[in-house]
Amino acid sequence: MPTECSPTLFEFARVESRAVVASSDGGRITSDAGALLLGATDRVIGLTRRLAACFTDARDPDLIEHEVETRPDRLPTPS
Repeated sequence: MPTECSPTLFEFARVESRAVVASSDGGRITSDAGALLLGATDRVIGLTRRLAACFTDARDPDLIEHEVETRPDRLPTPS
């Protein structure tokens, strides 16, 4: 079901002769904020390293493209 969006601006009473306007268009926001927080946490407490230590890597070493511990800041950026 599509979202009903209102592209109009909301106007409020003036404050000290200045216009007060609000918009619900979202502006410049990111849905990656959780990933940014996770990356920062990983760098501080070694979250990925500690989690990777819980696994036994039974993969064929000749076929491994990356280690179990792959830090978020070392992942390739999407193109």
